[in-house]
Amino acid sequence: MALALKMTRQAKRAVFVALFLLAVFVYLFHLDVYHRSRDTPWAAPSAPSAPPQPTSSPLPPPEPVVVTPLSAPLGYYSLSLAQRPYCNARFSVEYLEDIRRHEASYCGPSSRSSMTCFHSHSRVNDDNNEHQVDSLCVGQGVSMDPALGKFSLHCAVRELTADEREKGLVPLFNLRPYWYETGPPKVFEAAVDFHNDAHKLEHEGSAPQLDDPKSVGGGDVAEYDAPSAFLLLKREGDGNVWHCLLEIMSTYMTFDVLGMSRDPLRDNKPYFNSSEEAANTQVVILDDWSNGPFFDLWTLFARRPPIRLKELAANPAAMKAVKDAKIIVPLTGSSNPLWQRSEVRGCTHAPTVSVFSQRVRDHFKVQDPAPQRKEDRIRLTFVDRRSRRLHNQTELFQELARRHPHVEVKLIDFEGMPFPEQIRVARETEILAGVHGAGLTHTMFMREAAGAVVEIQHEEVNVETFRVLAHQRYLSYFRAHGKALPNPKNPDEKDWHWKDVELEPERFFALMDAAIKSIHSIHPWNLDVDRTS
Repeated sequence: MALALKMTRQAKRAVFVALFLLAVFVYLFHLDVYHRSRDTPWAAPSAPSAPPQPTSSPLPPPEPVVVTPLSAPLGYYSLSLAQRPYCNARFSVEYLEDIRRHEASYCGPSSRSSMTCFHSHSRVNDDNNEHQVDSLCVGQGVSMDPALGKFSLHCAVRELTADEREKGLVPLFNLRPYWYETGPPKVFEAAVDFHNDAHKLEHEGSAPQLDDPKSVGGGDVAEYDAPSAFLLLKREGDGNVWHCLLEIMSTYMTFDVLGMSRDPLRDNKPYFNSSEEAANTQVVILDDWSNGPFFDLWTLFARRPPIRLKELAANPAAMKAVKDAKIIVPLTGSSNPLWQRSEVRGCTHAPTVSVFSQRVRDHFKVQDPAPQRKEDRIRLTFVDRRSRRLHNQTELFQELARRHPHVEVKLIDFEGMPFPEQIRVARETEILAGVHGAGLTHTMFMREAAGAVVEIQHEEVNVETFRVLAHQRYLSYFRAHGKALPNPKNPDEKDWHWKDVELEPERFFALMDAAIKSIHSIHPWNLDVDRTS
């Protein structure tokens, strides 16, 4: 009996082991079938069976490629002070990042060239609260058309989708023009042919000719070495320091945006790499303005000597040499946020202004002055204009110097000196004063938090431009309005731009006294508020 019971227990154990092994076998069989089903495409019953697959488990899928955003130049990431979002959106790195986010590609899949534009949405027209869009563009795969004397893109311009328009992208031929015949549409009209019958721009005349077509940028036609990139430039003018510097600043920010934006057609490399491409980039001038005193600044980002389109078009060798090039259409000067009426928002922190000021000073190698000693005099510079002058200004400043022996007073005509010297004077002065005008643009080159700006305006004028700029440089600002005097050369002149301004002596001295006293506590001075000698 015991033996039978023992045999029964052994039989039960054997049965249990057998069932366990069977279960393991069934599990492994179904697991293999499961993996095969994942690796084998599904087919309808009538289709031939799929080829046999390896029995081993598949390799894990590759990790997705993460494209990290590119950064702006380091200067834009200075310590940000607390201020309204309006200010950060216009004068900090946020301005560049907003433009980068609004990228539109305009050439259809059949195109051999590409055209991409980026759009800024920071501008609001304060007169009617209308939202405005400013744009910059970059075209690639560009050649030149000798018959038209223009850059040529084989681009079938596509229509934007409703979703793209909703995101703030603008159709290529709806980009807005600006004053002085500037902006992308005017550049396209003057210098670019899209080879697209549906949207082809009208062309007038043929390629312009020079009296002597044998010279382009100082070189012989047979020796023309075509750049890899061209900056197409239509300027607002040639001599006004405010207009010229703002369009140069906007162009520099254009290159910053392209440098921090990835081009999907070039393996996500930047649209423009300044360290690699600036030396082989050339400005092409599309306007008829003279070079002007600020012309050298265009080589900040395009190192080759600038050339005019009519010179390029008149050189057969040059026209033939331009192949698979890049063209850049920059933001205009009048789109610069410094034109916007930001005074009511109290913008006091502007990395975009600081970065540009530093770049210009570095370009001209302008060194900071030696630190002032407390026995040194406070330096006051008055912008001596050739028009819109302060009535009796010589006598007024002579008396001011007599009243304040501790102040060094200078009347300087900036138009009569080289631009690097103008920057040096602005950098050295503690008080920059003048009648409203472009000369006060030098405020952007003054030392931050180390001085004051004084502005005299006509009684019918209330422009806040230089107040905003002074605050962005952490400078004190003082202003007074004077009486507009008739133009002695044209008594019927109505435009205040051509009229002198008169400020009563008592008001003039009160204005200057306030500015001078604001410097009394700036290092290294420690003067009483009523100090006059």
